[in-house]
Amino acid sequence: MLYAMHIVVGDEYTVALFKLLGFEGRVIEDPHSALDFIKKALQNYDVIFLTSTLAKAVRRELDDLRMANPRKLLVEVPSVKEGMEREVNYLQIVRQVLGG
Repeated sequence: MLYAMHIVVGDEYTVALFKLLGFEGRVIEDPHSALDFIKKALQNYDVIFLTSTLAKAVRRELDDLRMANPRKLLVEVPSVKEGMEREVNYLQIVRQVLGG
């Protein structure tokens, strides 16, 4: 069975949480820097999780990337800071996206 390469991009707290789940991570808090990273990372990763804070700031560009890369998944997740305001089950999100 082949496993998709996956990474999370976002603030330090969200990246740390996903690293505990076995993900690679990149701490980037500037939306345009994150977008530049994602464009390059699409060559190496099948699934890229990014915080909704970043995603909201570059929504149109992300939608364009999704259209241009239909075999890649760009998944928006609440940042840990947002998760403090409401309950978020990150493990469930990962399972839904990656299966298992």
